[in-house]
Amino acid sequence: MTKIDNTLGYMICRTARKVHRHMEKIFSPYGLTLEQWVALKVISENPGCSQKELAALLDKDQNTVKAMVDRLLQKEYVQRMVNPNDRRAFILEIAPLGEKTIVELSAQDEQENRILETGLGPEQTAQLRMLLQAAEKLVQE
Repeated sequence: MTKIDNTLGYMICRTARKVHRHMEKIFSPYGLTLEQWVALKVISENPGCSQKELAALLDKDQNTVKAMVDRLLQKEYVQRMVNPNDRRAFILEIAPLGEKTIVELSAQDEQENRILETGLGPEQTAQLRMLLQAAEKLVQE
């Protein structure tokens, strides 16, 4: 019988937790979790998206995303605007504080990712991306 800490699923989760904890140290001084940072970046890359679209882009439950957006609104990182094409709906935009924060944190985020990629090297990085994509396809719901 294989020990749990040698199983592929456990190793992926353990590595993800370590990367997550490491990255949280970058975002916590800004009052952001890693998930909130990702949402902020996705909104900035998809201006005018709805919460429903954001949930799909993040591959998260709509209620989870609503709570996340509510926290980003409270922190004044994003703003909810009336959709000009549908006055009953809202779109998400990055607020001025969010823009400033994205500029400040993007460089740090990219640096941390470069450290990972440099440590692995270009071939292993490409291979890891391919393997993670393949593993993700195997566990699609």
